[in-house]
Amino acid sequence: MAKTVMFGSDTDEPVDRLLNVVRAVAAEAVVVPSAEHFGGKVPERVVRVCDVITVFPQYTYARSYAFPFLGEGA
Repeated sequence: MAKTVMFGSDTDEPVDRLLNVVRAVAAEAVVVPSAEHFGGKVPERVVRVCDVITVFPQYTYARSYAFPFLGEGA
């Protein structure tokens, strides 16, 4: 684990900020409790940069095959 990142409800552009951290530490994956931490849907633009692992339900949105399973506008 390279870093723990927490944003509050008042954080501007949390996905953009997360992507900045992912790129800064060259993270291969982000672990989140659930997709609800992204408002219910894992953003495609995060999965383009790194894998996203949800704890519940346990699932890995891997960069190589996740795109067909993500909704539009993710």
